[in-house]
Amino acid sequence: STNKELASFSYVASHDLKEPLRKIQMFSSRILERENAKLSNEGKADFTRIVASVQRLQDLLDALLEFSQTSNAEIIFEATDLNGILEQVQNDLKDVIEEKKAVVESETLPILPVVPIQFRQLFSNIIGNAIKYSKAGVAPRIKIEAHRIAAMEKKEAGWQFSFSDNGIGFEQEYEPKIYQLFQRLHSKSEYSGTGMGLAICKKIVLNHHGTISATSKLGEGATFFVFIPDNKI
Repeated sequence: STNKELASFSYVASHDLKEPLRKIQMFSSRILERENAKLSNEGKADFTRIVASVQRLQDLLDALLEFSQTSNAEIIFEATDLNGILEQVQNDLKDVIEEKKAVVESETLPILPVVPIQFRQLFSNIIGNAIKYSKAGVAPRIKIEAHRIAAMEKKEAGWQFSFSDNGIGFEQEYEPKIYQLFQRLHSKSEYSGTGMGLAICKKIVLNHHGTISATSKLGEGATFFVFIPDNKI
């Protein structure tokens, strides 16, 4: 199956490819330091680009491994206080939150049967994106809400979470594309990242039998909606 092939590739990628990459980075950095006085400005710039490119490749491999692990992880649901998960995520993102003067506001979140490590990743990716794609000179504000949804025709009962931000947003027509692997709406020189964060989010939500969607207008922020039906476990 595709998942098995992806897991197999990711294992090889993470173990067999990382060592030569580490060596390229190490020797490039070493030459840059040792031969600094002899290198022309163009030579220094080229070595700096090599080091940056290797780092980007390492980040891609890490993200691909994360995606395959999310696809193949044993799904064990545990009653989890999502307020605690949010607290952990804010602690994980503490440096970038302080650097960007970001404010994360949240209603009291429920205790739900989820896969805790995956929900931590889900919150981290959505909040991290909201901070990353903030407007220049504007402190990011992220508002998280949780609503109980009653069962309706063809729709199960469950919880809907919304993550609203005041960032740069995107054109609504691109919404279906943003969950694809390696999908980027912005050039890599503008914003760092692998283009895999929302693909991982979608996989996590599917593991919880839920749905993810977003509404946005370019320049007017975005809101991500995550619906998690009551798990039948």
